[in-house]
Amino acid sequence: MTRSEPAGRVRPAPVPQDAAGIVDLLTPARGVTAVDPVDALVEQIIAEEYDELRQAFAEGAEFAVTHMETPSERMLHRLECASLEPHLDLRARWSAGHRRRLHDDRTYRLPLPALVTRESARGLSGVRSCKVCWPNVHGTEARPLRKLQARGIRSHHIGHVLSTDDGLSLGTIVRSAQQTEADLFGERREVVEIVTTARTMQYSPSDHVFIWDLPTDEEAIRRKTQLFERFGPGFAPTF
Repeated sequence: MTRSEPAGRVRPAPVPQDAAGIVDLLTPARGVTAVDPVDALVEQIIAEEYDELRQAFAEGAEFAVTHMETPSERMLHRLECASLEPHLDLRARWSAGHRRRLHDDRTYRLPLPALVTRESARGLSGVRSCKVCWPNVHGTEARPLRKLQARGIRSHHIGHVLSTDDGLSLGTIVRSAQQTEADLFGERREVVEIVTTARTMQYSPSDHVFIWDLPTDEEAIRRKTQLFERFGPGFAPTF
């Protein structure tokens, strides 16, 4: 009489073996995805780049130079510059096209901005200054100005510096409004009132006004805080 198996028990399936009778340990188990060697190399590169940037922060870097590999295109930025962000988003910049190049050439690397101190930045030659963030390391560069009609001042200009046509500050814009009022002769006229941290001024709607075409202090502080949270000493990586 044959002894029956207990109810519900299933006999284990035989372990698959290759032709030599040896278990193929290199074949991923069912449901397990093999690690792409290119993905693994990208992660290694990102880790190395992160360490390089973190070290530069620890040494007091305040500026960055992009396109270091092309002397005619080298440009100096403040670290909080909006145009620098894509260069420092270490994972996002490895697009499918760049990964294919890395697959074909394992020595391929994306250029990383050179992070430098203020002293080092002052010693650079043949480097253009970014017009978005105005690094002005020598203190002599003209501020990038934007000219527009007074009627064009909107809420998104609040926080920017209003200036004269030669770049002299008239204070940071607090608010603006277009309104109608009577002049000295009782005639009604349209005026644009702009209030800054230094004064209140009135312009004709068609008058030209100038603002420093730079990030607001609030935006610059926010960007710099995010940057130090990502790479600064004492912080863990966030990618």
